[in-house]
Amino acid sequence: MKRVLITGGAGFIGSHLAEELLAHASRVRVLDSPAREVHGEERARPEHLAEGVDLVRGHVGDPAAVQVALKAVDAVFHLATRKGAGPGIDAHGTSVLLEARELPK
Repeated sequence: MKRVLITGGAGFIGSHLAEELLAHASRVRVLDSPAREVHGEERARPEHLAEGVDLVRGHVGDPAAVQVALKAVDAVFHLATRKGAGPGIDAHGTSVLLEARELPK
């Protein structure tokens, strides 16, 4: 069984990808920052996120959160972004993710 991480997985595309992966016997973890403008004032677990998904709350730009999310993961779908972000705006999060994958586990 593949263990998959989806950064930004609580968003529209990520949550649908998570459902599809779960349907094909994958274990799915999501790393997502519960932004007020996206997830509401209470920043609760999104109702649209499938029950079988392991939600790690954190930002892809935070090396500690990324290390937690990457533990025992076989593959990563990197979909994290900020609402309204233009090209290149989230390069820091991508570099944190790539650097973490290079570290010995």
